[in-house]
Amino acid sequence: MKLGDIIPEYLEYRKCVVRLSSVDRDRVSLKQLTNFLGENKAVEELSYKDIEGSKGLIQHLRNKPNKGKQGYSDCGINITLRHLKIFFNWLYKKEKLIKEPIEFSMIDEGKKPYYYFSESELKAIYEYDGLDSFFKRCFYFYEQTGMRASEPFRGELMGDWFIVDSSSSKGKNVRQIPLNDELKAILKEMHQFRDTINAGSKISKIMRKATSPASKSSIHPYPPYTSAYNRIAKKLEMTVKALGFKGKVLTIKGLRATYGIR
Repeated sequence: MKLGDIIPEYLEYRKCVVRLSSVDRDRVSLKQLTNFLGENKAVEELSYKDIEGSKGLIQHLRNKPNKGKQGYSDCGINITLRHLKIFFNWLYKKEKLIKEPIEFSMIDEGKKPYYYFSESELKAIYEYDGLDSFFKRCFYFYEQTGMRASEPFRGELMGDWFIVDSSSSKGKNVRQIPLNDELKAILKEMHQFRDTINAGSKISKIMRKATSPASKSSIHPYPPYTSAYNRIAKKLEMTVKALGFKGKVLTIKGLRATYGIR
């Protein structure tokens, strides 16, 4: 069995157990592997040496030009490695195509700073004159609820509780988030914002293709809520840049981390 034969089967399996966005990242990681080893590489010949060492995938990605830069970052490579670990585990445990598990070490990225907002940074954002008050309310909503970027657009309000079902939850568990009247009002605004974007946009109707329509590398359409939270995320990114915050990457995920730290 060759890599080029088994990978499509693996991706079909993954579609049944994880989000489509995870399947897309699986596809990218496996494409990096096959670009390096070739699709004709026999699955039973795979070993840790294909990943580690001076002639492994890690060094290949570190040295490969990427968007005008010399090589991929260790953080990006580690994302690929995590997806490959799952693939190798599937080959060993599920399909029994390799006799022994393939084990390799992740890259040590060193100690990372905590990516949460300080009180002074939040105060600066909410007092910033260059930002529409609607986006300030969106940021406040994320800060007060700890929701992930897409969750406000994927759940259902039931009384004073916002429910994210297991199919929409990253952890595959139902999430129940209490909302007061202020947060419910902001949520309604966010939904109106999403609906306004989708009504005037054709993006959600377009099937993106990585290559030709006949390719197995088709990428799934953007879900209808994606444009909404991407615009909110972009506004936060622009605001952080305008205010000159330094030393850490601050995003909507950082607002969730702020909630968690508190």
